Amino acid sequence: MDALTNVVAVLILVLVLVQADVSQKVQKFLDDLQPATPEEVAANKKLVDELERKQRVAEARLREKPATPEDIEEEKRQIALLEKSTEENKALLADLDQVRELEKKVRAEREAENTKTVTIQKEIARLEALLDTIPSPVADTTTVVNIPNSRPIPTNASTFHSIVIRNRVHFIDTHGLLTTFRREFERRKGDWLHQRVKVKGKADRFIYDGAKIAAHFNNFDWGNTRGQKIEIAQNPTAFHLSLVVRPDLEKGGTALEDLAKPEGEFAKAVPVIRQTRNSVLLYRVHPDSFPTYLAARELSEKVNISAGWDINGSAELRIAVPDLSVRRLQEPPPRPPGARPPRPPALKPKLD
Repeated sequence: MDALTNVVAVLILVLVLVQADVSQKVQKFLDDLQPATPEEVAANKKLVDELERKQRVAEARLREKPATPEDIEEEKRQIALLEKSTEENKALLADLDQVRELEKKVRAEREAENTKTVTIQKEIARLEALLDTIPSPVADTTTVVNIPNSRPIPTNASTFHSIVIRNRVHFIDTHGLLTTFRREFERRKGDWLHQRVKVKGKADRFIYDGAKIAAHFNNFDWGNTRGQKIEIAQNPTAFHLSLVVRPDLEKGGTALEDLAKPEGEFAKAVPVIRQTRNSVLLYRVHPDSFPTYLAARELSEKVNISAGWDINGSAELRIAVPDLSVRRLQEPPPRPPGARPPRPPALKPKLD
């Protein structure tokens, strides 16, 4: 009993001591505890309210009626539709990437075109500035040329020509060139004879080799040609030859301002024309040189040279060689079947 009583006494003593120590600890904790600030009180109150709200929501959900199998199936169907829509949206996103790449490419092309446009606009502005510096064109003065009172050229006339082009008068001694050609031809015609044709009741017809004649005159000395180039030409299907005269358009002939000068080429040509019997002078006038023609024509009239004129834009003169037949180089193409339409008669040069 003693021992038992002592153990209980010891336990009681221990409990008393522990209680006393706990009381001290509690009192010390309460003494050390800092009072809460109004802000902390308000925050804790807000937290308590939020916890109470969540508790009420949870309790309300617990009281709700559980989902039926039909509802579950409907939710599964909605999820499947959502997954399918997600896959389609992914494809659309892929297309969107392609669209962005295309937009980037188009933007680059647009910027390149814009650069070209800016360059062109600058060039247009530069050209417009140049146009502003160009003086306004002045209308050409009207040149009045009367229609001639034409009359035929005499059959025994010695014809000379003048080509009026680029405001220069190029005198061509047609009569002298034909005389020189005929003199040389008579001297060498035996070498060029191709065929002698007998004609009943008429004189024999002589046909010559035009190619040999042209080759001979290729480097022939024509004398004073005034810087003009002379050559022999033949139409391959024709039986005659032509003298082709090409003046020097830049340096040859006589300029408008030099026509009246005694030392000019045109003034020197006047005695050649006048000393030839039955001489006539035909002007071939280019449309750009009517004032030059009028000045030359006035000078020729002062020395009583019979003259005529026509409009011709050619820069060369072809003179047919009369009374000379050459062999044809090739046969002409066959005529189309049927009657040929009537052709107007060729206009012959006239005097005025």
